[in-house]
Amino acid sequence: MWTRLQPFHLTPQHVWVLMLLQQRGPMSLHALARIAWMDDPTASRVVKLLAGRGLLRSETDPAHGRRILIRLTVEGRHVLRQVETLNGEISEHLVAGVEPGDQQVFREALNRMILNLEALADQAPKAPRAPARRLKASSL
Repeated sequence: MWTRLQPFHLTPQHVWVLMLLQQRGPMSLHALARIAWMDDPTASRVVKLLAGRGLLRSETDPAHGRRILIRLTVEGRHVLRQVETLNGEISEHLVAGVEPGDQQVFREALNRMILNLEALADQAPKAPRAPARRLKASSL
């Protein structure tokens, strides 16, 4: 996939973000990070890069004045259509010779594993945040 995406200057992670936004519509950075299995800083870097290339844009959420929504641009949709063609070709080669019933069993098993990992992540204790460091006036 990396090799096939090289002409587009995209990584599989970039494509995943574009696909999620196409499938689920505009969303906040935190929501995008969560469903893309990224931390917020990583998602922020990916969004910034893709927005800089004109594939995404950020706008204020009309329902919540302080929240920013991220959405695909027309150019982002165009690039994604091209990449989806590649994805289809790769998928065809991937499952060549595997019976449809076996493909379904495999997909169901992978989906179950993903749900199991999500449940485990939801149960994980949250790491305590370190207290903010304050500078002393004498150190300025």
